[in-house]
Amino acid sequence: MSEQPWSKELPKEHREYLDVAEELARRAGVLLVENFERSTEEHESLAFKSLRELVTDADTSSEHLLVTGLRERFPEHAILAEEGVLSPTGKADKEARFCWVIDPLDGTTNFVHRHPFFSVSLGLLKDGDPYLGVVHAPMIGGLRGGMTWTGAVGYGAWKDGRKLRVSRTDRLVDAVVGTGFSYNRNEEGINDNHDNFGRLLMAVRGMRRCGSAALDLAMTAEGIYDAYWELYLQPYDVAAGIALVRAAGGEVMDLGSGEGALFGGEILASNGAITDSIRPLLSGKPRTDPA
Repeated sequence: MSEQPWSKELPKEHREYLDVAEELARRAGVLLVENFERSTEEHESLAFKSLRELVTDADTSSEHLLVTGLRERFPEHAILAEEGVLSPTGKADKEARFCWVIDPLDGTTNFVHRHPFFSVSLGLLKDGDPYLGVVHAPMIGGLRGGMTWTGAVGYGAWKDGRKLRVSRTDRLVDAVVGTGFSYNRNEEGINDNHDNFGRLLMAVRGMRRCGSAALDLAMTAEGIYDAYWELYLQPYDVAAGIALVRAAGGEVMDLGSGEGALFGGEILASNGAITDSIRPLLSGKPRTDPA
């Protein structure tokens, strides 16, 4: 791989972490594109983690590739992967200072319905906090082979070699913001995000719903979105994106749970300049919610 723009800034060992993560994300992207080109009805085996949450052969194959590659290169690191193909489902496979948090296919519903907004996401936690992030969108970018966002907190964020920073928008009325709607919608006692959406819709210039939290966070880091929020996400969905937003100079927080954005199941990411304006308009998970 050619020398990356952060190569003279990151510590050498950590530079290798990011290089390997990008290489694996691109390889997984090739695998996903090969599956994407096939007919869903004929070639895709679907399973359900919940009422609406799909799992595909592509998810599990991509995760196998990523976990195998990381274990070969960094056997001392822990891994927390979404589908539990080669690791325990829902928890890290061991204790370690560095832990990879992997989403092998973020935006599975988009993928199944042949919508190109899906991604591969690898985040590296250092002492429990998002530190490095790679998000690769293999079907966006035409003949360039997709788009890739990389970043390290304290060192910067980049997309395909171009340095990123969050937007400078400082008025909510001028902002474009992103959100998403959880698979938890009409279950009793949940916040379905509709009230949040209605309040923000009347306060901002534009609203977007992409279908991949990792991409939403990457676009916030890039300054395409001025802010992004969502509920009922898992650490796999947000670990890499949190690192990217912070690396690009933005802020990431929960919506009042006090549990943090990584494991708290609620997230607000912004450029920092509109945080005080947008935060009062958003409500998080009900405090009695056991999820």
